[in-house]
Order: sequence, then structure tokens, then C-alpha cells
Amino acid sequence: MTSFRRITFFLILLLAFPANVVVSNEAEEPEEPDDVWSKCNCPANEPNYDAAQERPPSARMAYLISVHNRRTIQDGAYLLKALMETSHPGNTAIILIHVDKRVGIASRDTTAEIKDEKNQFLYHDSILKRYVDACLATPACTRNERIAMNAKTNNNATILDVHSHFSPEWSKWSMNDPTLWAMDYLTHHTILNRQQNGSQETWDVFVNLSGDTLPVITAERISQLFEPKNGPLGSTNFVTSASCVTGLVPTSIFDFPKHTMKRSHYFQHDIPKTLSYLDFVTGKWKNDAETTIYFGSQWMALTHDFVEYVIRSMDHPNGLGNALKETLIKTKVLMTDETFFATMLMNTPAFKDTIPEINGDGALESYPSMYSLRYERMDENAPNAWGKYTSSDPLYDIPTKFGTATDGEGPARPWGPYFLGTYDLGSIRDSGALFVRKVSWTIDKNLIRMLPVKMSSDIKRKLEWDDLPDFRWPELGVNIKDPFVWKTENDEEEE
Repeated sequence: MTSFRRITFFLILLLAFPANVVVSNEAEEPEEPDDVWSKCNCPANEPNYDAAQERPPSARMAYLISVHNRRTIQDGAYLLKALMETSHPGNTAIILIHVDKRVGIASRDTTAEIKDEKNQFLYHDSILKRYVDACLATPACTRNERIAMNAKTNNNATILDVHSHFSPEWSKWSMNDPTLWAMDYLTHHTILNRQQNGSQETWDVFVNLSGDTLPVITAERISQLFEPKNGPLGSTNFVTSASCVTGLVPTSIFDFPKHTMKRSHYFQHDIPKTLSYLDFVTGKWKNDAETTIYFGSQWMALTHDFVEYVIRSMDHPNGLGNALKETLIKTKVLMTDETFFATMLMNTPAFKDTIPEINGDGALESYPSMYSLRYERMDENAPNAWGKYTSSDPLYDIPTKFGTATDGEGPARPWGPYFLGTYDLGSIRDSGALFVRKVSWTIDKNLIRMLPVKMSSDIKRKLEWDDLPDFRWPELGVNIKDPFVWKTENDEEEE
């Protein structure tokens, strides 16, 4: 066996068994050197950083990271680090972090401890807060809200802000609250408002992410792809992803077979087919306008104009946003986080040209290597709306000590999304996705070590996805065996 083959063989062995992650009973956070979380190593903070270096045009990204428990708070630290440390000045305008109110952001320095309240200082004691504090203490990397509001000069440092306002309940309307809050923040905040900035946009694209997400490619490259004028993803509203049964384009409720869960649930609740509302684009009143419900995803990438339109229509009592919200709440339908934004987009003709265009292979017409905005594994419909079964590969199960490390969190729901690991790299590579979810240090830290992938320096200009190893699930499945404990000679003699 040659030296190269021997190294490759051992690399495969190293990466091929990520499911049996051992988590110490005492582990309350991932073990990392202290300086990993105490320093914010954004490119602009590097000693040799050249601010005058010309870089490709890019969009100014606005991110929302939502976390809700011990695991996603810890996972969120890796996501924030990946965005901050692969983003050059001007790539990322703002990062908002929303911590579930049931956890909160109470500080040990200012808040009296409540007995038996184990989540009271969960955020305060986390690596996420340590890293946020490190970034806020690094002016080359970030601005906080106070500085941003008083800034009179052009400052390309990222605005970083942490809030805790809502307690979303799974599948209820409240799942939309953090996203709508962030969109309202981006629309009305003094430093971000177009009316306060001479009609200039201070950000271009809004992306909301769960804490257990990672970018597949760098934040700089993501911002270049979304560049509004010439970027292949520019001026496009992604309200769904190919990991959902909808694909990259939202799917009408009527396109689902009658027996499928999504369609049957909404029809059982007598969702109306028409709405009356004030059209903010034309300024005209629409009476009993046909308003078809569309399914998409909770996780999106939206243009500045569409975000502003949604918020303006929520601000007015007769806007489409408010009319739709009241209807969804009144009829008590579930999954409104998957239908509200998709329905808004697909029922507003002014944004027709911002809907993704898909080629015959199911990829994005303007970027044919991209089949999915975000790669997830879900089996929520088997068969799906087109009669195809989506479940094929095995799944990562949670390790034995997962519950201890996560304060009792259980496995993924039967239909997903499922945890991802090394065996999913081939599918991630095929998808051309910008983000992956669910990725957690508790399941397989190898993905955290490998992502995001930086642009290859190869003269042929390979895409970043091509640099991912093509690992697949073994055809016969995988079983993980506990380590064998050898007995000593003394133990054998005693027997």
C-alpha cells in the first residue's frame, strides 16, 4: 500500500464512525481551548489585513440566529464564529441573536439567582456569550447597538445584538415571532432605516437560521452570490428549500394530494380561499381576492424590498400581512411558519420576478450547481406531493450521553429534521446548499471541523462543494459497537 493510500485509508477510518460521539457526564459545553471563544478572529482584526484590497462586489447580509435550549445555544457559538471569521468588512451588516424567553439572557452580575431554575443563567454561562463578548470587545469586527445608533461615519463592522423576547411553541403562530421581530428591527431601527440613511439601503438580504446550522461556504462567498445586481442569487426570495417537499419554489396547497398531511390539515380547518385587504403596492383595496395558501419553509433568504413590504403590511391593520395572520390564528391551523411568508410572496404580483427559476434538473437556473438553499434531511411526507418516497439512507441516532449533555433533550421527531454527520457529506456536496441543518457538536463534531469550505485556489476555479469528501452511508448500514474492555491477568486469576 502506498503512503498516500495509507494516509487516505486512515483518514476514512477516522471520519467514518462519527455517530458514537462520547460526551462526558460532566460536560456542560464543548471542550475547546479558552482562546477559541475569548478572541474574535474576524479577517479585519488580522494584523496583516489590507482594507484597501479590492474585493468582488457583494451583498450586505443580515442574519438572525435563533436558539432555544442548551444544545442550540452551544451549537450557535460555532455558527456565529463561522459567520464572523469568514466575513470581510461589508459582507455582513448585522447579526441578531434571539434567545428563547424561557431561557433568557439574565446576567449573574445583575440578577439574583432563583432556586431550582436551572435555565436562568444558561446563556450567561455559555460559550456563545463568551464569544459574543469577545466580538463586541473587538471594534474591527463588530459594533453594538449603542455605537451603531450614534455612528455618523461609514463603519463596515458588523452590528451584533442579542435579544430575548419570545417563547415560540412548536407549530404554533408564535414560531413566526422571532423572525418578524428581526424583520421589524431591520425595517425600523434608526441606523438601518432607509429613510434615515438618505434612501440608501444598509443591508440587502435577510437570512434566518437556527442555532444548529452551519454555512457550507464562507460568509464572504455567500454575500458575493447574493450581490443584488450581478450575483446569481441576487434579487431572489427563497422562502423554501429543496430539503422540503416543496423544492426551491413554494408549493400551492392544491398541488398536494388530498391524503397528505399538509393539505388535509388546512382543509379540515376550513381555511378561506379569499381575503380582503389593502394592497400596499397599488394602494388599492382588494375585496375577496383569491388568496391561495402556499407551503415553504421556516428558514429563508429574503430581499430588502420583500422584508420591508411584509413589515409595512403588518404595521397596517388592513394590510395583507395582518389579514393573513389573523386568518391563520383564527382558524387554528398549524405550521404557519411554513405558510405565512410563502403565501405572502406568491400572492403579491409585484414580487413575481423574485421567485426562484428552476431548470429541468431541479437546480437554480441562475446557479445550476445549487439544488437547495439549505440541506436538511426530512421525511415529513412519504410519499411526497409527487408520489416519490424521500426516505432512503439510515439516520444518525443520538448517543447514550446526549440527554445528559443537553439537559434531557430527546431525539429528533420521527419525520425530521434529522441530525447530520460525516456520512451525509456526499449528499451535502451534491445539493450545492449554502447552509446545513441540523449540525451539532453532540452528534458529530467532524462537520464543525470541516465547514465552512473556503474557495479553492485551484487554477480551474473549482467550486467549494467539490472540495468536500464524497462520503456516503454504507449500503448495508452501520452498527456502532462499544469499545472492548480487556481484562488484566490479575482479574483473570481472581476468577
